[in-house]
Amino acid sequence: MELIYIDKLSKWHNKVDIINWLVVDWKISIEFIYKSKFENTKDLRDFVDIICDSLGFNDKIKSRIVLISDELNNNAIEYWSDLHGVNYLRINSFIDTESKLNFNLEVEDNWKGKSHKTALDMETMRAHKLKLWYFWHDSIRWRWLFLIIVQLVNRLYFRNSQTWWLIVWVKIKI
Repeated sequence: MELIYIDKLSKWHNKVDIINWLVVDWKISIEFIYKSKFENTKDLRDFVDIICDSLGFNDKIKSRIVLISDELNNNAIEYWSDLHGVNYLRINSFIDTESKLNFNLEVEDNWKGKSHKTALDMETMRAHKLKLWYFWHDSIRWRWLFLIIVQLVNRLYFRNSQTWWLIVWVKIKI
């Protein structure tokens, strides 16, 4: 897996060149490491957008993936991370045995935030929301993690890292 430290990039680094060098035959395996600050989300969005272009995604798929990535990174920063810690965004893609492109996106927080949740907490919240009302809410502007994710991805998964940091992982088959 290739590592990119967002905080060490300068404005002179060409993001398109970096990604084009890493995408080979619809495959990419990359980990972005970034300080838990909202200033880094623009660079993360830019990189996700460029990755989607490099993989040839249409505008609809690309906008969904950028939205999902942005939502996961923003939630990790706002709720689950300490501003002095680092978070991770991992992206990988591959062609499966059914000739489908699998696009996986994973965000790991640093577990020191004011509202940190474990994987079990998140699964409990998801079950609660599924049972109640959010599935039937049809407002386009109503943005909430589970609603966005459940409607746009094939799989949503929560797990704790070895250090008990929360990892939120999504899979999209294209």
